[in-house]
Amino acid sequence: MPSIYKSLPLLLLFVLSGCDDNQFTDVIGDHWIKEPEVCLEDTTPVTFKKVAYWSPDNDDPDASSDNLELVHFSSLTHVNYASITFNADATLNTPEDIDPLEDLVLLAHTQSVKVAISLGNADDTIFNSIASDKTLTKTFVNNIVNFIEEYALDGIDINWSTIDSDSESDRLKYLLKKLSDELKEQGKFLSMTAPSGEDEKLANKLSTENFQYVDFINLLAFDSTNNDSLHSSMQDAKDAITYWTQRCVIKNKLVLGVPFYSRGSAVQSYDYLIRDDIRYACVDKSERRDYNGIPTVVEKTNYALLKAGGVMMKSLEQDVYIRHNDDVDFSEYSLLNVINETALGNQVTVCQ
Repeated sequence: MPSIYKSLPLLLLFVLSGCDDNQFTDVIGDHWIKEPEVCLEDTTPVTFKKVAYWSPDNDDPDASSDNLELVHFSSLTHVNYASITFNADATLNTPEDIDPLEDLVLLAHTQSVKVAISLGNADDTIFNSIASDKTLTKTFVNNIVNFIEEYALDGIDINWSTIDSDSESDRLKYLLKKLSDELKEQGKFLSMTAPSGEDEKLANKLSTENFQYVDFINLLAFDSTNNDSLHSSMQDAKDAITYWTQRCVIKNKLVLGVPFYSRGSAVQSYDYLIRDDIRYACVDKSERRDYNGIPTVVEKTNYALLKAGGVMMKSLEQDVYIRHNDDVDFSEYSLLNVINETALGNQVTVCQ
């Protein structure tokens, strides 16, 4: 055997001995892992946002459109109609019943709340095909702008659910740039959803270069599959903000998602849960269902006030509202009310 090959093990040992522990991990852990990003100091002023998704598509009519007039829109800054789908030819699918959207715009604007439509399909195939074609992208952007004008909207929320490759991230960036260019001319806002970072390898595929084109990012810090038995724990919230902050995203753009529904043995609205037993409003678990009770929502809102640029609610129609036959005043149990009061610096005492 030539002497050079005999020397290779010693050479490798010598090279590795000069590496610190982190560098060694970078080599042998998962092929080559990027070094942590070095972020500049974040001095951007924060405008705290209270963003809600709202959908008229609910099996319980008492928890949907009938409650729209009961929403305290003054407690919000933005509301997203969820959702509008679209087709491979870049046309948007206008809802058969457009009245709920028009009612939402009218009521929200009365309280100076901005209204957007959330754009997304069941999967990202059509997003990919549109963003891969310059002509389709131009048509898509034009159709979005026309929809905004027709229904007096204030912006767009892009829900491209999963970015699983660098090329897909590049296509998203191209679409966001084209949308941003057009919407800025119209004085409209642009937001997008982003994963919590729980699946770090997948989240790493979403380049932060995309975020330069949006006004804020709705972090999907729920539906977790980790081992803490809660689909949206306080730790999940901290981890989501930490993940994106360590990737140098400014705090003003990070909006922490909070669920208004349960997972576990059943997917049920917060309204349904506490009408079953009012005490369930003050805990995170009941009958093998897990969700966010009032104390956790207060804690998450306070954390967002320190570390992020707002709170996002998923979804507003699942909050509790007063019904004509109620013998209990549910107003102070409303999660929207809890978030707003906490953001204003007021103490929420209903669970004390």
